[in-house]
Amino acid sequence: MTEISPPVDAPARARALPFAIGVGGGVLGILPWLIGGGVLPLQNLWATSTMPEDMPFALLPLSQYYATLLFSLLLLGGVFAGIAVHFVARRKAVAAWPAALGVLLVHVIAVLQSFAVLAGGVGLGRGGDSRAMVYFAGLLGGVVAAVLLAQLGFWMTSRRSVGVVALGVVLAAVPFGDWVSRCILSVTGEAFPPVFMPYLSPWLPAMVVGAALVWCGVRPAWRIVVWVVGLLAVWVVPALFTAIQYGLGMRVLDGDVPEMMRASVGVFPMVLAEVWRPVIVALAIAVVGTVVRMVIERDRTPAASAHVE
Repeated sequence: MTEISPPVDAPARARALPFAIGVGGGVLGILPWLIGGGVLPLQNLWATSTMPEDMPFALLPLSQYYATLLFSLLLLGGVFAGIAVHFVARRKAVAAWPAALGVLLVHVIAVLQSFAVLAGGVGLGRGGDSRAMVYFAGLLGGVVAAVLLAQLGFWMTSRRSVGVVALGVVLAAVPFGDWVSRCILSVTGEAFPPVFMPYLSPWLPAMVVGAALVWCGVRPAWRIVVWVVGLLAVWVVPALFTAIQYGLGMRVLDGDVPEMMRASVGVFPMVLAEVWRPVIVALAIAVVGTVVRMVIERDRTPAASAHVE
């Protein structure tokens, strides 16, 4: 007698797709680091003398010198998954929470593996340098914050409202520029970067913001807020990233957190005064694209009405 397999639970199938999307988004976020080999950056507090190429494998680039890249890799995992869920949900009903869980699972695994490697390397718990605990705790706190922001990015970009999704996209535009830059450097190597690399980081986020604002539109009126936030983001976030990285990267301060903060605060306005040009590009793309879109939609409306008649 032939045995009949029980039917697959429909709700289980519905959960499997978004969960797979979440896992895929989380992996895609950290993929640029993995393509480059995933070798843990050289550590100032490493317990033994080690050459850079002999450092162990880690799923995340744990280092104060890679702080903004680390943030970008984690944040983009949530944003990628959220955008995918948004577009899938336009065709079929899907639950968002399994995708959020998939992103979180990837991030938890990456964090546990990377910090286990770091803890062993800096001699945490073996009576080593007392600064190792401060360094470890500081990195862990920053990574946990990035994981939580990735969840926020997911829930924003997975919404049905185009305005909310566009807001999530413009806020992630500058990290996306870092993500793309790391993808390229992972293939070419940091020693010989392409000649266009200095132009990629400032102008790519501007193009992303401009395109997102065209997609967002200006109706209803509250979407003007998305325009304001997007234009501010493409100006302020690069300056903020540079200031933070400047403070964290000053090895001469030797872990003096208050002095690092003062250094970052001091350099922020100087950088802010230099990085305003991409705002003009983003605004030009957004205005021209929106006008063209409105003209096309206006021309389509009479044609559609005539066809109905």
